[in-house]
Amino acid sequence: MLDAIRALHLNDSKKGCGSRVDRHEHIGIGTIGLEGFERVLKHRVLRKWPMYLETEKGENEEGEEWDAVNLRMLRKLAG
Repeated sequence: MLDAIRALHLNDSKKGCGSRVDRHEHIGIGTIGLEGFERVLKHRVLRKWPMYLETEKGENEEGEEWDAVNLRMLRKLAG
């Protein structure tokens, strides 16, 4: 089954698994959570594939770009 996957789109989810609603959330804020991303990022096969950040653009409350915040969190979890 893993041989059919070529890349991963990374985003957390505003709705739970099976909800049939595709609403993106920033990394660690949604229902997948930090543990879910850590498992993907440390998986022996998945971690080798290209990953694309698929979260909303803009700035957080502190004026920092969300892309920078999300990438920093992903790098920390991949550690």
